[in-house]
Amino acid sequence: MSKRIGTLFHETFPLSRPGIAAVLRQANGKLSLKELIEILCEEENLGRNWAKAVPSYARACGLMEFGSTQLTSLGLHVQEHDPALSLPATLWLMHYHLCAPQGPGPRFWHDLIVRVPQVQQPFRKSDVVTEIERSVLAESGTTLKDRGVESTATIFLGSYTKSDALGPLELLSENGGEYAFETPDAPPTGVFAYALSHYWQSQLPSQQTCTMEDFSVPGGFGSLFSMGSFHVNRALRQLARQGVLELWMAAPPYQVTRPPTPEKLLEGIYAVE
Repeated sequence: MSKRIGTLFHETFPLSRPGIAAVLRQANGKLSLKELIEILCEEENLGRNWAKAVPSYARACGLMEFGSTQLTSLGLHVQEHDPALSLPATLWLMHYHLCAPQGPGPRFWHDLIVRVPQVQQPFRKSDVVTEIERSVLAESGTTLKDRGVESTATIFLGSYTKSDALGPLELLSENGGEYAFETPDAPPTGVFAYALSHYWQSQLPSQQTCTMEDFSVPGGFGSLFSMGSFHVNRALRQLARQGVLELWMAAPPYQVTRPPTPEKLLEGIYAVE
């Protein structure tokens, strides 16, 4: 995905699943963004700045198109199957899109997910601030004002520790101002398949096969879900058994064949395993 949301999209608000659910209820592609914000204020009782932030979060989570108020194919599927955004599969996909290497989430989100676990654990908000400054400078060659960096660090941490955000994933823990990345349960197989296809499209567009090890290198696909090589390979074998992709394991390096497009894998996201 070539488009990605900007660094200060959040209006100082952390991710809110109820707010994003309100966007899914109201967005229809016929409204302008200004009209959608007005409806969110009037019909969903959201404050003005919050109403400005949640459509940006919906885009960053892969649920609404850029440049319109039309839901993506994933957004429509989520609205049909999990309108309250309460199921683990939905939370994992929101997290994935926020931190995917080529968007739609902001660049700093990807960098934090793959870099911060490598710093000393536990870490503090100041470590997050440092990594955001590094990310913004690498992306744009510019720096943010201290207030913007501080608020961005706050919304990132809040988005993974608040119960109405991505806290239920238990990816990040907090204790007295210190934070640590945890090793949560692996995402559902259908989520892994959809995310793998999305990742392949953006990172490996011309390749029909790659090695299994390509997906478990540090900073790679598995790192987005805090998955090591054992869990990545187990998920790939599950997908092979389901016929989603093929594994060629006659001799190392073992090869993985390209999965179908994300749109063709939507039905598997909420399938019972």
